Amino acid sequence: MDWDEREKEREAERRLAATHAIPVFRPAKPMGVALQKALRPILKEAGPAPETLKSRWPEIVGLKLAAITQPVRVSRGRGGNVLHLSAPSAAAPIISHSKEHILERVNLASGSKIREIKIIQTAPQKQLALVIPRPLTPEQRAALVKSLSPVRTPALKSALGELGEAILTGMRKR
Repeated sequence: MDWDEREKEREAERRLAATHAIPVFRPAKPMGVALQKALRPILKEAGPAPETLKSRWPEIVGLKLAAITQPVRVSRGRGGNVLHLSAPSAAAPIISHSKEHILERVNLASGSKIREIKIIQTAPQKQLALVIPRPLTPEQRAALVKSLSPVRTPALKSALGELGEAILTGMRKR
């Protein structure tokens, strides 16, 4: 060591001795942060959670496909992740035709790598019975007008008349 270096070192030691540094306390990061950092790559490979897909399904695939399909789960397959969709058996051709579109949109929305779609066929939904309103008979209309005669406010009378007509015509099935 030469003389200049030794002098610089002594000067540094004197400055360090004169400065009374307070140790900096840094609290430890929460365990959840470390766990999330460690699991992020694994969870990205695993695919999105079905609940996440269900909540955003109409936004991901569109209203028409969302009306006939529903995501069930994401599982691991040989070629990659597999998205299981439940749909009526009549909708299977529509889904298989738009398979690439669905995969592209799901992967874009979730950031995962889903390679395949498996369709779980279900029974078609029951359709509600069609209620055909029938016109009021002259006797029913006269009874409705008579029952509304004590009401003095024209707007209220009109609203009650429309409500009464809707009830009387909509309750009967053909």
